[in-house]
Amino acid sequence: MDPLKQLGSIGSYNNVFGAAKAALPEQEEPNVSFLDVLKNVIADAVAANKQSDEDAIQLALGNVDDIERIQANIAKAEVATELLVNVKNTVVDAYNEVFRMSV
Repeated sequence: MDPLKQLGSIGSYNNVFGAAKAALPEQEEPNVSFLDVLKNVIADAVAANKQSDEDAIQLALGNVDDIERIQANIAKAEVATELLVNVKNTVVDAYNEVFRMSV
């Protein structure tokens, strides 16, 4: 027998998920502005780069035993910086697009 037929129809899946959503308590979504998100991205990038710099100094001084942690912090700093640059580029592109619109 077909395993999908054993599981039931798609409609019954929708009923199960709908019932599960109804059973969850309603949670208000926080009102987060774009400025708050941008500030958090910048703060995360700055903190990750600061930690990476401190790790590099400690590594140069020979005070480090955990190379894996340093590699993870460096990767985290790279990802945070890349995210910040991508967000900046997207904002600039959006601004330029709005600027080109005719009223």
